[in-house]
Amino acid sequence: MQERHIMLLPREHFWDWVKAARHYVLTFGTAITPDPANAGRYMAPNQTVTIVLPPNGYPAQGDIRAWFVQHYPGVRLDVIEADTPEALESILAARIAALDRYGDSTRPFRLLWPTDYAVITQPFGAHPEIYAQWGLPGHEGVDIRAPMGTNIYAAADGVVYLADNDPAGAYGKQIRLRHRDGYKTIYAHLYQLLVAEGDFVKAGQIIAKADNTGNSYGSHLHLALKKEGATERGETDYPHDIIDPTPYLVWPNAVESVRRAQYGWEPNRCLVGAACRPDGQLTEADFAVVSQARLEAVRITQDTPDTAIARLRNINPNIFLLARLTTDLHTEPLSPQAFTDRLRPQLARLYAQGLRYFEIHTQPNLHANGWMVGWNDGAAFASWFLGVLAIWRPQFPEAKFGFPALSPGEDVPNQRFAARRFLDQADQAAIAADWLAAACYWNTYVEMRSTDHGRWFETLRLRYPHKLLFITDFANTNPLTEDGVRGDQYVDYYHDLRDRPGFGAAFADFLSPGTAAAYLGWSDAQGRLTAVVERVAERAF
Repeated sequence: MQERHIMLLPREHFWDWVKAARHYVLTFGTAITPDPANAGRYMAPNQTVTIVLPPNGYPAQGDIRAWFVQHYPGVRLDVIEADTPEALESILAARIAALDRYGDSTRPFRLLWPTDYAVITQPFGAHPEIYAQWGLPGHEGVDIRAPMGTNIYAAADGVVYLADNDPAGAYGKQIRLRHRDGYKTIYAHLYQLLVAEGDFVKAGQIIAKADNTGNSYGSHLHLALKKEGATERGETDYPHDIIDPTPYLVWPNAVESVRRAQYGWEPNRCLVGAACRPDGQLTEADFAVVSQARLEAVRITQDTPDTAIARLRNINPNIFLLARLTTDLHTEPLSPQAFTDRLRPQLARLYAQGLRYFEIHTQPNLHANGWMVGWNDGAAFASWFLGVLAIWRPQFPEAKFGFPALSPGEDVPNQRFAARRFLDQADQAAIAADWLAAACYWNTYVEMRSTDHGRWFETLRLRYPHKLLFITDFANTNPLTEDGVRGDQYVDYYHDLRDRPGFGAAFADFLSPGTAAAYLGWSDAQGRLTAVVERVAERAF
């Protein structure tokens, strides 16, 4: 998978700095820029920015670290202090020789990411107006996403010097570790402590479960870092030797192989698939597409007949089938019991056919799919979804039920509830699901590569890094896009996903002339589909 990495170089004598970084850039494929804003936006929000920092290197921004914290909180920073291009070249040469892209091996101290969720919800130094009442210049740690009951890991080797099980107090239940070189870490707002005072722990060891005990609103981890004597030496503006942990944090990619959940799925292999018609039917032309493109997966519906399933398996005995289970939730609200009663016969039939992966409903943040009818927000939908799981899981114990794809985008009055807010409110349902679905649509190649609409799965991956993802629909929705261009975009999309860990399959929305008419505007979809899949067959395999 391509590393999302950009190097920020000083604008003054820029080309001298470029020359010094040349071999490093060629070795690791790193982008470069003299513009801090470009670096902050580059493949956000999960890029790494290597900042080359000579004295007064960024006069317009002042303290460049603080500038990034203020304008692009949560972005990973790799700071290289180098007075001259020659000094930079020497530092980068050592990294190249050690194949150590971010210089981790040369750092005196580092912190492995302490949760399974690569999201900073409140950066160090935030909201000084709030923390002034406690004599602090700002937020004295980093708040990191950690849903209730999820794992908290030791960020470095150390000894437990405090294990406080009292939920009262500002930090609630907490653990404190002492590390080498005078460093200490604090893990606050915990639910369950799994270590005791005096225990020696290794970096990456599970030490607690998350919660929101103490002075906390919503489950998360508060991570604080101290260094003995830092306040007295003037190394920090904070009392009690508190320092910013952000520069020490190693983004989860560096340790994800240790923590990655196992799904029984071929690692680093996203299957190439397509979606059937909305009514679940498949035509002769559709079967020809599956055969010609050598598709590995097809998303069907509860109405797809047994004969069609048998024919797909005859074309490809190893084909992966995923079923979407949905019904009309726009004209009448259905309770979880009514929904499961209505769809149980179809689910039972598909389950008997050997299917195990089922998406429960789709795009519930749309009025057309139940919003403002069966539920008014994400929290109400989460309650409905959890009710469905409670009924079906005991009846179909081997089934893997997926949290449905949301319609990506912002609020549209009386049409769509903003996807991010809906997901925030439905968080517990997404955590409870066996896997997550994403729908991704775009009008231009730029949108495909860089926006929520085209890459909604990036939001899901950041929030739920160990959940298996399926892109149950993706499409270019611009009716003016030429077929060849559309086909090339689909192939690029498949290639981008092909080797990403944690993706099950991606289903292009091009097997459905009905959907094509609505989304793609193809007047002769059937004939043009063949040209698209031929490109997939030629280039993707």
